[in-house]
Amino acid sequence: MEIKGYNNIPDITKELDYLKTHQVVIGYFGEHKSLLLTIVGANEFGATIKPKNGKWLWIPTKECPKGKGPKDIPGLFIPKGHRVACVRDHGQLVAYFYLSKLVQIPSRPFIRKAYLDNKKKYTELVRRGIAQIFLGRTTAEQLLNRLGVVCTADIAKASIRLNSPKNRPVTIERKGFNNPLVDTGQLQKKVSYKVLAI
Repeated sequence: MEIKGYNNIPDITKELDYLKTHQVVIGYFGEHKSLLLTIVGANEFGATIKPKNGKWLWIPTKECPKGKGPKDIPGLFIPKGHRVACVRDHGQLVAYFYLSKLVQIPSRPFIRKAYLDNKKKYTELVRRGIAQIFLGRTTAEQLLNRLGVVCTADIAKASIRLNSPKNRPVTIERKGFNNPLVDTGQLQKKVSYKVLAI
């Protein structure tokens, strides 16, 4: 008696070939000098920021309307001998910007931390995924997408959990809390992944 079964070797070979010719790229995407990538790079690796035009960096205080720059504020002026830009409000001076020659942003490597804290989990996810491919229960593309989803979630969590080095007092005052990588939520929302051919 001859027993005939389904030969799934061609399907497995196709999926393994896909894994050899594709990769998942995880992180932040955008134009080379985009604001998002500048912020990510400055936080991941640290940065020294100096004014491009003019003498000062204009650092908003908690009184400054969100999203407004110096040119957007009528009546803004710098009192002589001070490093603050103010407006008059009912006879009182209200500080809208602190002026600084440079700002040092310390390294807060949340992307590297997410990887180092979770690399065993990623290895196990891939190992189990390959086993599922051999059983015909998943595809290589599904495995790479699953890895991308898990990694992006871990990067977002790492950015929320990171609490050192702390924000400077002026930043804490403006934000109202001290969570160094949480402000507008863009670092958490914009982390993503792509499955690409190698």
